[in-house]
Amino acid sequence: MDLQQIRKEIDILDDQIAALFNKRMEVVKKVALYKKRTGTGIADSNREAEIIGRVCAGENAKLLRDVFTAVFKASRDEQSRLIEAGKNKL
Repeated sequence: MDLQQIRKEIDILDDQIAALFNKRMEVVKKVALYKKRTGTGIADSNREAEIIGRVCAGENAKLLRDVFTAVFKASRDEQSRLIEAGKNKL
């Protein structure tokens, strides 16, 4: 297998990761609406720790933790943005 073929494999995986991230952010919109409606805080360290414990294992545990930490930050930032945008419509 040459480098070009390996990169094609990576491209396919990157496309899948991006699609799943976009789906996750769609669900984040629902979370933001729920939190806005109920007055729930955006950050939930217990939930984040639960996810880290469930998905960050094996030889790539540290790398996965870094990835999910970034995903959580993006999710919190998007929730904040959506909730703030909703306030501006009142």
